[in-house]
Formats: sequence, structure tokens, C-alpha cells
Amino acid sequence: MEPERDWERLGHAFAEARKEAALTQVQVAQSLSVTRTPIQAIERGRQPNGSPFNKVTSTMRAYARLVGWTEDSPARILAGEEPVAAQDAAEQPAETKSSLPPAIDLELRTGKTIDSTVVHLGAEDDDSRIIVVLKGAEDISEEELDKLWRQWRRTRRHLQDLPSDPDAPRSP
Repeated sequence: MEPERDWERLGHAFAEARKEAALTQVQVAQSLSVTRTPIQAIERGRQPNGSPFNKVTSTMRAYARLVGWTEDSPARILAGEEPVAAQDAAEQPAETKSSLPPAIDLELRTGKTIDSTVVHLGAEDDDSRIIVVLKGAEDISEEELDKLWRQWRRTRRHLQDLPSDPDAPRSP
């Protein structure tokens, strides 16, 4: 089967699952903290520029979780299989439920965690901080991981260079 047909099949499956969940494209977009455009593109099986997708995106994995599928369901559908239902959130023990905003919780549960850092913003007695979690695709290649790691090292240095006192001069 040609790749475009697989992506169209995936898009159709997403649209059907969304309708079964009584969600609109706008509601899905809001839940995933994206605009409606990527949701429309996913359901069409083509990127917004008209090109076929070339890999499962984090938005697709988040969309899968939203409609009750496992994260690997998009890849399974592309392979001609059926999606797998995720464990019902209501059946999960209370300690696994998050107090984070749904879009953040969804992003943290999807993809491969590669690294993280904590940047303290205030003085020693101030607990203000930024927590950054670096995520990648579950099926990230070694080449993509190397590129991501190089970008992350540069970014992390900048974050860690933020002064804890906003009035303090920045180091060169």
C-alpha cells in the first residue's frame, strides 16, 4: 500500500474516533494546545502544505491518547492494524492522576524522555523554578537524537545562565 493511503487511513481513523468521542476538531485542538490546522491536516492524512506526513508526530500521539488509544496506535494503523484502547483513566489509581494542565500532562506522557533540568529563579530561600523536560519521538533515530542532543546542550546552557536575581548582571 502506498504511504499516502496509509496516512489517509490514519486520518480517517482519527476522525471516526473523534466523532465517537463526541468531540469537534476545535475541542481536540484546544485539548492538545494546538490550532485547528494540524488537526485538520492529521484527519486529511496530509500536512498543511499538502505533502504526505513522513512520521508520526507528537501531536498525533497526543491525539491518540485523547481519543483513548495507546501511543503506538497511529503506527499500528499505518501498518494496517487496528488501534489499541488505552486503559480507561477512571480505572487508574488516584495517585497516577496529575494536577497538571491536561495539555502538559499529555505531552509528558507521550514520547521518549531524553533529559531534564531545573532552573532556580529566586534566591536560595525562594522555591521559584522552571522545570524543563526534553522529549523526543518514541521511535527517534540515532541521527535525530544526536541532533536534538546538540540543540539541547546549547539551550540548557542558556537556561542555566539565567540569573536567579533578575537585577543581577548576566555573565558573558
